[in-house]
Amino acid sequence: MLHFEGLRKKIIKNYFTIIIITVALFEGLFIFYIQNYYYDYVRQSLMNQKEYTKSVYDAPTSSTGSFESKVKNIVEKQNTEKNSIYAIEIINKNSEVIIDPYGFRVKEKVSYEDVTRALRDVKDLTPYTYRQPETNEHVMSISVPLKTNNIIEGVVRYTVSLDKIDNIIFKLTFGLILAGICILLIAISLSLRFAESLIQPLRELKQFANELAHGNYSIKLKNTNISDDEIGDLAQTFEHMAAEIDKSEKLKEEFISSISHELRTPLTSIKGWSETLGYEGITKEELDLGLGIIQDETERLIKLVNELLDFSRLASDRIKLQIDMVDIRHLATGVVNQLKVKSSEKNITLSVEFEDEEIESVQGDKNRLRQVLINLIQNAIKFTSEDGFVKLVVSQGEEYTTIRVIDNGCGIESHNLDKVLDKFFQEDYNKAGSGLGLAISHEIVKLHGGTMSIDSEKGKGTVITITIKNKLIESI
Repeated sequence: MLHFEGLRKKIIKNYFTIIIITVALFEGLFIFYIQNYYYDYVRQSLMNQKEYTKSVYDAPTSSTGSFESKVKNIVEKQNTEKNSIYAIEIINKNSEVIIDPYGFRVKEKVSYEDVTRALRDVKDLTPYTYRQPETNEHVMSISVPLKTNNIIEGVVRYTVSLDKIDNIIFKLTFGLILAGICILLIAISLSLRFAESLIQPLRELKQFANELAHGNYSIKLKNTNISDDEIGDLAQTFEHMAAEIDKSEKLKEEFISSISHELRTPLTSIKGWSETLGYEGITKEELDLGLGIIQDETERLIKLVNELLDFSRLASDRIKLQIDMVDIRHLATGVVNQLKVKSSEKNITLSVEFEDEEIESVQGDKNRLRQVLINLIQNAIKFTSEDGFVKLVVSQGEEYTTIRVIDNGCGIESHNLDKVLDKFFQEDYNKAGSGLGLAISHEIVKLHGGTMSIDSEKGKGTVITITIKNKLIESI
């Protein structure tokens, strides 16, 4: 059962209104054209008869005769014509009918407008349309003055009935109205189909959105009912949105699981060793070991909390750079020296290389750039096996400074390369980490007007390349 409401009602109403206006205008113009065509035909015939009458009455053979003999000649010539459509009246100069349309001689006085104008010898005489009072017959007539030596002797009046023409026009009008009704019915049928073709996919999109609202992000649209147009594009956008939400939800769940693990492990160690240190008879070696573990796990928690705070600031655009001149050579060397102890624990060779002899200072936030380098190098160390290497390579151009972190670690699967910069993403959730380090580093690099790219091959190693602008502002 159809319900004429909402979008369907609007479509049908607007579509129907347009069709009604179009059909009405077309039929009105067509009827107007037909009526004018037939009436103009009769009008032109009367005008031709007017000229014909003048030529007959003014002919040399009739110039010497009396008025009655001349008009008799006109009537006889007219009556000899077959299928004549004209009714002829002869009227004298006193507006009295000498011969009526039936050929009888009467002395009835008339007051037709066209007769009056003809007796006054008005120029540009044209046919006159009216209805006869006695019979209500619709007629068109024209009166032609009959003159001798420029003196009006009388009038010959031609009359044509328009009833047959009106009947033809009525039939054509009735036919056009029936055709218009058929067109409107077809238009309603087409508008219903058109409305349904729009409403059905929109109804599916509504159901799809309701499923999304209830957390069903794996739902798929029925592509058989979605056309390849703007609604189809909207449907694809909905599906893409659902896929992205589903991916975000999975990342969030994995992140919560990972963070829970990251928090639980150091807290368990701190709790266990704090209880152990409270026992009597603990040796100095055990005391030193326990305090060292508590310190390491505390630093690990602080780092995790700092990453979460940085992520929160980045998400709300609250990170502001403290722009200053940064000595890149000194910064890179300092970070490498700082992390050499960590790399030596896995017997990993950590080095820095400068491809240009002169490395000028750049404008940037020194602490944030240090954070980026530390994150990248720590990641490289984490995913590089023992006896491997991690190299920091720095080069500088006129506009940008390029820093590459190269390792021969486990690498990244090719299908994950476009995801590693996403927040919370971790290729191996068994490794310690929040999945925020690379995402935060990427955002900091972008704040420095730069880019970050990753080139990696599974089992062979990874190259992370960052570029930062040498000058962020004209002057400091």
